[in-house]
Amino acid sequence: MAQVASQGGPNWLPVDPQAMPGVFYDEHSIQPVSERPPVMGVTVAWFYAQPRVSEANGQPYGSVTQPVTLNCSADTYTVTEVRHHAGNNATGAIVESLPVAGIRNAPVTRDPVQRRLRDLICPADGKSARK
Repeated sequence: MAQVASQGGPNWLPVDPQAMPGVFYDEHSIQPVSERPPVMGVTVAWFYAQPRVSEANGQPYGSVTQPVTLNCSADTYTVTEVRHHAGNNATGAIVESLPVAGIRNAPVTRDPVQRRLRDLICPADGKSARK
């Protein structure tokens, strides 16, 4: 399995290298938010082959990270902010951090990244959180 890692930092693992190249999650960021209902937190990243430019401030960025909260029993997810990083692998300065509107308790079924994350990080038996 391909990994982009630095000691003590994030350990980026592919969400689904075939279906979603360039989309990763940080294995070290997986944390239980609550046991009942089972809710998990994780950081997701998109690594871009070509730099993009911020519409807000005109600065280039090479990757994006999002803290995601997954409600495993309700099959919903919430995203409250998006961070644009200067570097390609969620490295370098944060170019900007933007609030996200409208992604609160959104159905997991509508987003292939969130469906795959649910399979990867939600408790298998619904009783205890995976780490």
